[in-house]
Amino acid sequence: LNIIKFTLDDSNIKLIKNLNNKEDININIIPSELNEVIINIINNAKDILIEKEIVSKEITLSIREEKNNIYITIEDNAGGVPNKIINKIFTPYFTTKHNSQGTGLGLYMSYKIITESLKGKLYVNNTDIGAKFTIKLSKELNLVK
Repeated sequence: LNIIKFTLDDSNIKLIKNLNNKEDININIIPSELNEVIINIINNAKDILIEKEIVSKEITLSIREEKNNIYITIEDNAGGVPNKIINKIFTPYFTTKHNSQGTGLGLYMSYKIITESLKGKLYVNNTDIGAKFTIKLSKELNLVK
């Protein structure tokens, strides 16, 4: 989060963190992979908040533990993903950005990292305020040898 804090601040985007402060959540993975996915999703949210000229821009990052799973959600208040493209956003080379701004690989690579490397799930749905990306990882996962 420290990596992207300045970018969000420069764009007047408030990052709301709902982290599990009761106790640490531990999972045995290589953190750089998960960091890459979180940064990518937050950067996409930043871009759409700016593009849509949302006045009070917010991104909410939440982490919760439920049974043997960890859920990380990233939600923006930019109005959501249009229904006609929501099922395509994890497809390689699919982008809604101008060619000079996006390759259509960020969400695809994020999906591959979560599902193949981290053996989890990544999905998106629209809420009342915007798009909500959910990462589901098993606590029993052990990818560190």
